[in-house]
Amino acid sequence: MSLVIPVYNEQRHMADCLRAIARQTVMPIEVLVVDNNCNDKTIAIAQKYSFVRVLKESRQGQVFAQASGFNVANGNLLGRIDADSVLPPDWVERVTAHFADNSKTVALTGSSEPYDLKPRRAAALLFNSFHAGVAHIFTGQVMLWGSNCAIRRPAWQKIKAQVAYRTDVWEDFDMSFLLNKYGRVEYLKKLRVACSYHSGLQSIGQQVSYQYRAVRTVKLHLGWLRSNLFFIAWFSLLFFAPAVATARFFNRRTSSSS
Repeated sequence: MSLVIPVYNEQRHMADCLRAIARQTVMPIEVLVVDNNCNDKTIAIAQKYSFVRVLKESRQGQVFAQASGFNVANGNLLGRIDADSVLPPDWVERVTAHFADNSKTVALTGSSEPYDLKPRRAAALLFNSFHAGVAHIFTGQVMLWGSNCAIRRPAWQKIKAQVAYRTDVWEDFDMSFLLNKYGRVEYLKKLRVACSYHSGLQSIGQQVSYQYRAVRTVKLHLGWLRSNLFFIAWFSLLFFAPAVATARFFNRRTSSSS
C-alpha cells in the first residue's frame, strides 16, 4: 500500500499523524505527503520522518494534491488520509487484508471519532450517521471519506480522467460515484480513525458554504431531483447549530486555559 496525505498548513497535526503511521503493525511501502503550498512548519515536520517522501502540488485544492499523490504512487493499493487523521496501529494491515479477501471491492472507507470535540461519542454518532446513513440512503451508494479510505490503483487509473478537478465539490464523494461503476465501494464501520473535527467548529456561514459542496457533487452525478432531496436531508445538520456553538465555546475555553 502507498499512503497519500495531502497537506496545507497542518503543523498542528502532522507529527501525530506520522507517529501513528510509524506504529503500524504492517508499514505501507511508501508515505507520500503532498505539499499543497504550505507556508508553515508542516513540511519541515514531515521531513523528520525517514519513511516520508514529500511531493509538491502548486495547484491549490485537495483534489489536485490527492491526484498528484495517486499518480506517482507505486502501491497496488492507494490509502488516503488527512494530516489530522490518527490511524489505529493495525489500519494498514486490516485494509490490505480486506482487499485481499474481497476481489470485487475497488474501494473502502470507515468511520471516525473526534479527538478535539466534546462530547466525543455524540459528535462521532452525528458524523457517522450522516456520512454512512443519510449520504448512503439518498445517493444509493457508499460515499468515501477522505480521512479514512483506500482504493485499488487500477481503479484510480480508470477514473482519474473523469474526476471533477474543481474545488467547489467534495473530491471524495466525486470519486465514490465514479468508482461505483467498476466494482464495490464498501463502508467498514469498525475501521475507525481518530481525527480532528475542527472544520465542524467553523461559523454557521462557513459550514453552509462547505457542506453545500456535498450537494453540488450529488447534483453533478445524479441531477436536480436527487440533489434537492439530498439537500433537505443533509442540511438538517443545521438543527445541530446550537450544539456546535456550545462545543465551540467549550473548546475556546479549553484552549485559552491550556
